[in-house]
Order: sequence, then structure tokens, then C-alpha cells
Amino acid sequence: MNLTGGWWNWYKSKSRQKMRKTICFVGGGLKGGGQERALTSLANYAAAHDYDVIILNLFKTDIFFELHPEIKLIWPKIEREKLNRFVYALSLIPFIRKEIKKHKPDVVICFGEWFNAYTILSTRFLGIKVFVSNRMGPMLKLGFLLDTANKLLYRYADGVIAQTNTAKDIISIKGPNKNIRVIPNAVIPIEANQFSKKNQIVTVGRLSKAKNHILLVRSFAKLNNSLWTLHIIGDGEERYNLECEVRKLGIEKKVIFYGQQKEFGSILSESEIFVLSSVFEGFPNALVEAMSVPLACISTNCIAGPSDIIQDGVNGILVKPNDIDEMTEAINRLVQDQKLRNELSDEAYKVREKYHFDTVAKQYLAFIQPESQ
Repeated sequence: MNLTGGWWNWYKSKSRQKMRKTICFVGGGLKGGGQERALTSLANYAAAHDYDVIILNLFKTDIFFELHPEIKLIWPKIEREKLNRFVYALSLIPFIRKEIKKHKPDVVICFGEWFNAYTILSTRFLGIKVFVSNRMGPMLKLGFLLDTANKLLYRYADGVIAQTNTAKDIISIKGPNKNIRVIPNAVIPIEANQFSKKNQIVTVGRLSKAKNHILLVRSFAKLNNSLWTLHIIGDGEERYNLECEVRKLGIEKKVIFYGQQKEFGSILSESEIFVLSSVFEGFPNALVEAMSVPLACISTNCIAGPSDIIQDGVNGILVKPNDIDEMTEAINRLVQDQKLRNELSDEAYKVREKYHFDTVAKQYLAFIQPESQ
């Protein structure tokens, strides 16, 4: 009887293993960032929902986000620092192909335009479904070689994921594919902690030229009200220039740089206004997270993302990209009008349902593995 029971349990265990699907996520690495956060969040969700999950990293990095203990990580053995960047890029093709052949996942999903072409090319004729996800602004130029490669190879992907309708339209021209699906980022709402509100304006994002924090800093310096402070969460190559600009404008006592933070819910909870000043976006996670607190939000109406999220004057305010006068006017308007801040934040809170993590994660899994849903 025990033998039969033991055999049956072994058989059931093996049957479950055979039924489980394996998803391989391909990305640049696991350092902190919006793209990495989206990848790890979806990988964690899949691992917790009866999938075997592999993350194939193309660069050796630190691990910034927590990962499900059953996720298998693969790292390149080649040293990036020892090779010319073009040589390293070419070496990624046999590396990806070797690991995909070795682990034989049911489906591969690559996160990021920098790596999508490599992944499609590396997996050709392996009989494995390959999906690619565009994460950056659809108008971003990656250079002649990579833009050409994406345009030629996207047609061979089993599907392409765009984050906004605008991105879908542009992708369909730049890299034709008959199976493009719009799926926004899966966003985990930030729970507002019980902190007293302060006269704080906050922004979250990598300190890069694309995020255009210089516009926010200069607009803040022109505020009519001197009782407010500006809180900048994030790090990047533009930090030094921003700090110099803050000193030049004489507002160093009112601007706080936090650097990169894993948890910043308390800072958002204490703030009244969130500002996104980007020149372009893929899908602005930070904006949706701020709206989920909720905060009254201002965003540049850049390509692409903000206009999919904000209905101007209803759940936030949209301004022209790189327009200091419009940005300053919008910030002044909210600073001076508590009632308007409350109305916008009340409507902003509804993004929790529209971009609920479970809802969006299920859309991803249904798209890349329809037969298993």
C-alpha cells in the first residue's frame, strides 16, 4: 500500500512538472530601474503562479530587487570590461542561443529594444516562441545598426508588446509584425503611509537627459511661493549638472537629492504634488505610482505614455514638453489651489484599478502562453 502510494505521489509530481510551462525572460541585468523592475515583478508573478522561470541576463550586475527563490538566474561568463562593446555585442548571440538550447523554455520574452534583435536572431529555427517587449520611448533612436536590425527582425517574433497605443502605431511602421499587443506596465500601487502632508513637490526617475529634470528645477526656482521644497528621488549621469544648477539658482536649501531608493513610499505620502518632466517615455511607472498614492500630478505630454494615463484637468495636468512657462504655471496653479489638488488626486486614485498588477500580469501571460490560460 505504501509502495503504491509512493509510486502514485511520484507519478503525480512528475505529471505536474511536465505540465508546468517554462518562461525565459531576457534582459540587460537586475540593477535598479523601471525596465528591471517590470521584468522582475512579472517574473516573480509567473514563478508564484506555477511557471518555471529563468532570467537570462546579458550583463553582470548587482541584484537590486527581491526575487522569488525558485527563479533560475543565468549570467554571462564573458567580461564586459575586457571587450570592445561591438565585440561584446556580437558575443551575446552565441551566448543567448547556447543557453536557450540548453534550457529549452516553452517561451522566451525579451525586455528592451536594446536586446530584442539579439534575442530574435539568436533563437531563429529553435522552434521556441519568442516575444519582445518595447520599453522605451518609441521615437528613440538606438543607432543605425540596431534600428535596422529591429526593423528587419521584429517580423520574426511571435508577438510584440507595446505599452501604449501611440507606441503600437509607431512600432508597426518601424518593425512590422502582425501580432502587436498593447499591454501597459503592471504597476504595484504604493500604499500611502500615515504621514502629515507637507508643502513638498516630488519626482522619481533616473537622472538622465531624457527625464529632463533640469526643466523641473528651473520651473521650481520660479515659483511664487517660497514655502515649498523639491524632492528628487533617483540617480544617474545628470546628477552633478543638476546639483550645479540648483546652486546656481540659489535654491540648494529647498531641493533635496535622495539618490536611488528601493522604498520611497513615505516621501510620496508626505508630498502634495508629483511632477514628471520627461522629453520622452515608454510607459511612466513613476507617474502611475504617484497617482496611486494618490498625489496631484503634472506631466509633460511627451511621446509616449502620459496622455494614455492622464486626462488633462480631470486626473492630472499635461503640459508641453520642455516648456518652462507652462510647467511653472501648472506648478504655481497647484501650489495655490488646495481644492484643485484634492480633486485631481481623488480622480488619480482610480489608476489602481486600471493598472492593477494582477490584471496586467494576466494579460502578459495570456498573450505569451494563450493555450495555458
